Amino acid sequence: MDKRLARILEPGFGMYFIVFLVFACVSAFFSLFLALFEMAVCAALYIYYVVTMRRRNQEVLQYLEALSGGTDNETRQNFIDIPLPITVCMIGNGQIIWCNEQFHSVYDMHDSMFEQTLEDIIPGFDTSWLVDDKSVYPSEVKIGDKYYMVIGSRVRPMDGSTSVLMTLYWLDCTELVSLRQEYDESRPVVAIVSIDNYEELVKNANDSEKATMLASVDNRIGEWAKDIQGVLRKYDRDKYIFVMEERNLAQITQDKFSVLDTVRSIVSREGINATLSIGIGRDGKTLQEKYEFAQLALDMALSRGGDQTVIKNRYAFEFFGGCAKEVEKRTKVKSRVMANALGQLMRDSSQVFVMGHHHTDIDALGAAVGVVCAARSRGKQVHVVLHRAQTLAQPLLERVEASGDYDDVFIEPEQAAELIDGNSLMVVVDTNRPDFVDAPELLSRFRKVAVIDHHRRAADYIENCAVNMHEPSASSASELVSELLQYMVPNQTISRVEAESLLAGIYLDTKGFSIKAGVRTFEAAAYLRRAGADMIAVKRLFQNSFQDYMQRERVISCAENAPGGIVVAVADFPVTRPTAAQAADELLNIIGVRASIVAFPIGEDIVVSARSMGAVNVQVLTEMLGGGGSLTAAGAQLQNTDWLKAKEQIMKAIEAYLDQNAQEDE
Repeated sequence: MDKRLARILEPGFGMYFIVFLVFACVSAFFSLFLALFEMAVCAALYIYYVVTMRRRNQEVLQYLEALSGGTDNETRQNFIDIPLPITVCMIGNGQIIWCNEQFHSVYDMHDSMFEQTLEDIIPGFDTSWLVDDKSVYPSEVKIGDKYYMVIGSRVRPMDGSTSVLMTLYWLDCTELVSLRQEYDESRPVVAIVSIDNYEELVKNANDSEKATMLASVDNRIGEWAKDIQGVLRKYDRDKYIFVMEERNLAQITQDKFSVLDTVRSIVSREGINATLSIGIGRDGKTLQEKYEFAQLALDMALSRGGDQTVIKNRYAFEFFGGCAKEVEKRTKVKSRVMANALGQLMRDSSQVFVMGHHHTDIDALGAAVGVVCAARSRGKQVHVVLHRAQTLAQPLLERVEASGDYDDVFIEPEQAAELIDGNSLMVVVDTNRPDFVDAPELLSRFRKVAVIDHHRRAADYIENCAVNMHEPSASSASELVSELLQYMVPNQTISRVEAESLLAGIYLDTKGFSIKAGVRTFEAAAYLRRAGADMIAVKRLFQNSFQDYMQRERVISCAENAPGGIVVAVADFPVTRPTAAQAADELLNIIGVRASIVAFPIGEDIVVSARSMGAVNVQVLTEMLGGGGSLTAAGAQLQNTDWLKAKEQIMKAIEAYLDQNAQEDE
């Protein structure tokens, strides 16, 4: 209504000039001067209207003349009567100055068509593609219930004026769009469903209990797949393959993969909940490629702790779920196999390099020292690569170097770059992301890479590893290395300082054996204790100065409550990373706190340290900030921002995380 009212007030409708003249004549009874003024204005508007219409008609004629290329009248008439919707518009504002009858039937508005613009008909339609010398509109245009492909051309008027006209041809492609949509929605998708903790569920169960439990799992997976119209087959004792269409994937994605919750309600005799991991492959060129994507997605789900769904396409991963705690694997078969593989890899290499993550902490350094012990037992030259000025494990580094057995072992990345040869081995510890290692540019130069890590796998993980010892259920990288050492070296070859370094790494990540400390964690600690580790010496490594203690309390004083039992402390003053981590750990001691987040500035960036007791998955939360980690400990770094903006981003990430989990719980 507003647009029509605006058009009434515009010149271009001849009938309104008569109304203006009538008003001018009526005004003469009250004021002759006012009547003469109104008539003058009316005359000026009429002259403007006539000139405008003549110029517009002339431009249309010139444009049609140029378009028809001087052909005869019959050919021109055929162009005008072409059975395609055609419009001639101003390229600047999109105002329609001519259209044929077919376009009238498309838009069905005969009366005021020439006063319309393309923006009125199609909101968001622009003509920049014509300015860029493109002849086809980038996407289909929907008018009513039909879709049109728009082809256009532009010609400057022959009189040399600056006004530019364009001709648009509207091709009905509704059927093509429908066929394409049906094609996209009917593309096959391959999913692999795996029971995460099959061994733990059936352990100590008799045949009857085992059959009942597995039948219950089968039934719930079958009920979930029944309405999806796909093909579900069980091909192993704990694995299923599920082939469906893209439209079905959209359906179960919207449902947040409810089968994860229904299966989780199944409990074994020992109180263990059954959990599933689902890997889905889509967007592959062939079924074989989609199956490979599904395998990669399942590996990713398992390496992130299980009880979740991962979708893999040609470009990225998508994650759903993943809020359950990892189930500790009590068998050490994998450790023995990995120890043999890593030992063979070391024997076949000319030299060994070890590297941890940015700002190497005690766990990363302890694991690196353990790898040095394993490499030396095989007579290999070994170096630990780190930025000495950025390490967070300075007390442990000084302690190891003071032992006298590690002269020239710790080197800077620049020194390592000069020593690398084609047969060198790089062992990455305590991280699985290529951009998180201490020297990313150095990692790309190695042909042989081994990874030992306990963090949940991120989407951008280190690929093509010769050996990948990845256990999200482990407490620390030092625990994994301790298990490997039991099969790689005899006890007497492990020095006391090496055993204490590994024990310190376990102590750090378990918060003094209070968080994520399982049976294998204590077995690894007992092994290190037998090797000579002194717990009192380990605890001395974690002593703080009075200044650090006061700084930690200052950070804690910045804490405030956030939704979901999460406490956030954003400091506007510099803090050391260990102090921030300790503050985050300390905040977990408050009653009702499920997770803590501490943020502090370093240069132009804001560093985020997150901790939880397991009820909140801080890895998923920090991934929303561009970081990552594990279920109970994670971090991120917000670049080029201040503490106020960082606080806002953290609060938004918390809200998004809580909303996501609320939807999954429904």
